[in-house]
Amino acid sequence: MPSIQQIGLSMKIDRLPNHDLTNGWTNILEQRQSSPPLTTDIRVDMLVIGAGAAGLAAARRAAEINPNRTVALVEAGKLGDGASARNSGFVIDLPHNVGADLNDLDALKRSLRLARAARQHLDEMVTINNIECQWSRQGQLMGARSKSGEKVLDTFIKGLDLLGETYTDMDSDAVLARTGTAYYRRAIHTPGTVLMQPAALVRGLGESLPKNVSFYENTPVLEIDYGSKVIAITKGGKITADRCILAVNGFAPFLGYLKHKIFTIQAFASMTRALTDDEQAALGNPEDWGLVPAMAFGGPTMRYTMDKRIVMRSFWGKRQSDVVRSGEYRRSRDLQLQQIWSRFPMIQGDPIVDTWTGQIGLASNFAPGFGKVRENVWSAMIQNGVGMTKGTMSGMLAADALNGIKSQLLDDIIAMGDPRKLPPQPILSMGIWARVKWWEWSQREER
Repeated sequence: MPSIQQIGLSMKIDRLPNHDLTNGWTNILEQRQSSPPLTTDIRVDMLVIGAGAAGLAAARRAAEINPNRTVALVEAGKLGDGASARNSGFVIDLPHNVGADLNDLDALKRSLRLARAARQHLDEMVTINNIECQWSRQGQLMGARSKSGEKVLDTFIKGLDLLGETYTDMDSDAVLARTGTAYYRRAIHTPGTVLMQPAALVRGLGESLPKNVSFYENTPVLEIDYGSKVIAITKGGKITADRCILAVNGFAPFLGYLKHKIFTIQAFASMTRALTDDEQAALGNPEDWGLVPAMAFGGPTMRYTMDKRIVMRSFWGKRQSDVVRSGEYRRSRDLQLQQIWSRFPMIQGDPIVDTWTGQIGLASNFAPGFGKVRENVWSAMIQNGVGMTKGTMSGMLAADALNGIKSQLLDDIIAMGDPRKLPPQPILSMGIWARVKWWEWSQREER
């Protein structure tokens, strides 16, 4: 068992999520009726705090392990308000840094097993519960525009070869035929990634929970006592639970966990209207696709969705906060509009209908915030930018661990270690931003 940072016995929560209504993925869905907030005191076997990918998976797994046990899932806002519904819509099955971890094949294999298990679980949930979320087994492209980017692709291929993974090395003509853009000189296609509509997926997972899960939206935890029984105080009532799973990702420090060990950054995204028939024809009428840049800060992550929209995620916000100034939205939107026009010159005018942001929880060593915090409290947080797969699996495995269920997958995630301690502020923020700006400058040929 890794050395997990202990939390205090009792504390007040002085910071709550600040969700806005800008998420394009949510805005194109029909409105839904939220689950009612908690309005009375309750006693349950298991409390799960946070209804993102990790929390939803944890609540489901805990309820399925023993259908006679009661599980309470609480969400500070509404289902789909958080980062799990704001991402680019990739269920990535490969380790995120295949090319960077060539010297640690065991770590790559652990990450692969965890990601594949998460993808399989989500695939089963979508199928069994008939979740309409544009679930698409199209795989993903990793695209390069420059010679520097191509070198990254070559390293990526070395990692795929070590793992025995299937891929297709595509030249510029093949990329153009697949995506409709001539912007990239080369790409690597890997078939295992699933594309989806993240807000629809989160909504479907939340609305298909087992009957022994009580789901309370708009129920932020204001005070919590981590004793022999976990006691969570909300505005409408008190929850007393035998066991608890923390699944609030980047908000971990505000629940007393991982202080000075994680940081958060903002990622911005924009979504277009549905392209016209003429615009689709100019692209070659492609099927939906997803592309990630060979160099993470060199260009945008892009989607062409089933409903014929383009989604761009590119600009990384400077401040470690979920509060975003209007100027940051405008700058991001302007950047992404230019990126759309440079890659798809056949699109006329301004097609963007929504621009939004999401908060990414990170550790400097990319370790998860997973493990036993107290005998009756486990954490499933800090997914390091790969929330749908890592979050799903960490939530399931936290529920397993609290129920004494051992497995290879549990051993795998524990072996990934703990987040390292970070330098104090303001050195941390200055260092992060300096590094981001260096990456952006050094990868500028990919833009």
